[in-house]
Amino acid sequence: MYRNLALGLVLGITALTVADPALAAQNSTPKQPAYVDVYVPATARLTIDSAKTQQTGTHRRFESTPLPMGQDFSYRLKAVWDEAGKEVVSEKVVRISAGTETKVDLRQDRHPDVVYVPTPQEVVDKMLELANVKKGDVVYDLGCGDGRIVVTAAKKYGVKAVGFDIDPDRIRESLENVRKNKVEDLVTIKKADIFTLDLSEANVVALYLLPELNVKLMPQLAKLKPGSRIVSHDFDMKGAKPVKTVTVEPKGQLERKHTVYLWTVPWEQE
Repeated sequence: MYRNLALGLVLGITALTVADPALAAQNSTPKQPAYVDVYVPATARLTIDSAKTQQTGTHRRFESTPLPMGQDFSYRLKAVWDEAGKEVVSEKVVRISAGTETKVDLRQDRHPDVVYVPTPQEVVDKMLELANVKKGDVVYDLGCGDGRIVVTAAKKYGVKAVGFDIDPDRIRESLENVRKNKVEDLVTIKKADIFTLDLSEANVVALYLLPELNVKLMPQLAKLKPGSRIVSHDFDMKGAKPVKTVTVEPKGQLERKHTVYLWTVPWEQE
């Protein structure tokens, strides 16, 4: 039998509280809390059984009051956020039991914003060189494709690197590339919407998107630590003056000229 739970607050930590009074009488039954990890866009407004929650961010963790063992309980989770001027609603009913941890992803899958085109290895090398990657840096690749930038960063510079992509096929390719190159200890691949990410842990951010998508990322990029470097393959970022722009000509008759842009945070306004 499934029972509904209502939301409460305890010592400033969001807790899920049993609403059924019959459960309170079961004092002799062993009890344990349950935990629910909810993933939503950073700006989402989240309710649990119609009760507003106060937590913010993309990862929100909730703990229930101790629940009787051997019974199941249900929550209705609803996230609402604005995207491209439209309200997006995502809902799920989640069933939990005492002593368990449950992960709930309310983010809605989107199609990739760009068609995947691999960056030539010579351009990858130049991007990381131009970003002056060094020991202790953390490299993020937003739209990592087959993971070649983060793999190269790990192998060549020995730094930690994280690749993000929204396409499941690219995630599979990236994970295989990481495994094949034996850099699992340094490289992490995550399926994510790059426009919902907190980028504050990165020192270097690599991009191969489109000009308008680079601009869309500017509010997130502006929060990077001072001195952080941003490199973009082929496309600029309107409103931000690059520190340096270089041209790369990979070997091969069919190859074209490529441009790499470098910015440092805070960037100079154009």
